[in-house]
Amino acid sequence: MTMNQTVAASRLVGAQATAMKDAANNASGAMTGFMGMGMAMNQGGINAQNLYAAGAASQPAPDPTTIPTPATTPEVKADGWTCPTCGHLASGKFCPECGTPKPSVEGWTCPTCGTVNKGKFCTECGAKKPAHEPLYRCDKCGWQPENPHHPPKFCPECGDPFDDNDIEK
Repeated sequence: MTMNQTVAASRLVGAQATAMKDAANNASGAMTGFMGMGMAMNQGGINAQNLYAAGAASQPAPDPTTIPTPATTPEVKADGWTCPTCGHLASGKFCPECGTPKPSVEGWTCPTCGTVNKGKFCTECGAKKPAHEPLYRCDKCGWQPENPHHPPKFCPECGDPFDDNDIEK
């Protein structure tokens, strides 16, 4: 079991924790117990940090084909969006980390769960795309309200009033 350096380090740390508890309960006084523990640790010449480092060094390098990379399609959530360039979570029109503009989201927003979809059904909850109510998007700047069925009177991004020109076709 101690052929693996990481396992050996874990066992050493466990033994040190037990030794500290025992030293605190030493009948001759805790200080005597801790001094004895310190001398024993210095005699061994091996510490857990070195064993952990050796265990990490013996691990094979990760396969670059299995390392996750930022998605090519940015994820837009109600509380923000993930930048497609640097992967930073942003909430405004531009990424605060690299300055990439917020990607435009095409499709419809599910009235049940808020997921942006492109098909006839919601990919998250399965709800059918509402057909009876118009979907609004600002025709000047492209801003879409959280509930695209009930927009505010004016676009908060550019100030343009929502009217029939803003209904998505």
